[in-house]
Amino acid sequence: MISYHQLEQFGLNNKESMIYLAALELGTDTVQNIAKKANIHRVTTYDILESLITKGLVSQIIKGKKRYFIAVEPEKILDGLKNKEQLFSTLLPELKALQDKAGQKPKVMYFEGREAVWNAFLDRIRHKPELKENLVYGSSEELLTAYPEGYKEFTKERLSKGIKARIIVERSKSGLWEQKKSKEHIRQVKFWPEGKKFKANTIIYGDRMLIISWESKLAVIIEDKNNADNQRMLFEMLWDFLPE
Repeated sequence: MISYHQLEQFGLNNKESMIYLAALELGTDTVQNIAKKANIHRVTTYDILESLITKGLVSQIIKGKKRYFIAVEPEKILDGLKNKEQLFSTLLPELKALQDKAGQKPKVMYFEGREAVWNAFLDRIRHKPELKENLVYGSSEELLTAYPEGYKEFTKERLSKGIKARIIVERSKSGLWEQKKSKEHIRQVKFWPEGKKFKANTIIYGDRMLIISWESKLAVIIEDKNNADNQRMLFEMLWDFLPE
């Protein structure tokens, strides 16, 4: 059975979703009955119905002295979403042009906290996914220890997009596991000299550089071609220096 939570991803808050589903199930009905069905106060329900009318999700009719509300058919909502998508597509070239202007200047983005840091980590495969290689150096152990399940899902997504990786990590249990899975995970692995241990990662992809401290739960993304090119050059020097 559909849950009102499933509608929240389309721009409705939880009460709007509950009222829409109640009205949809009841057909043409009064605010009192819709409020009872949704288990929401009548005055609040009335305000929400007015909001849904504005959004084009509910219509109303008047019979005698009573107002009745009708949820718009789901198919019409889908048509509306398609129309919005088409409209946005026409705006996309101009929006991209504005972004390109801003892209000429270096950008720095800060992330703090477990979830925010993980979202920053995912940027390496979601920002310009057409870029087919990530260069990574730092800690493997800290990442796999902190986000074991998330890393599995990340790897599936990376593989589905055909994004390769070259990584330089410590010779730890997790680093050796990554080396063992190299072919399966389209990844090449080299190890730091014995005794070198890191608690952070640096990742270079396209015109961006991501620095993550797993222990501190802090991340920084620097978007600047010059910095990314410098880091890429340093990575290649390290890569060539380290043994297979």
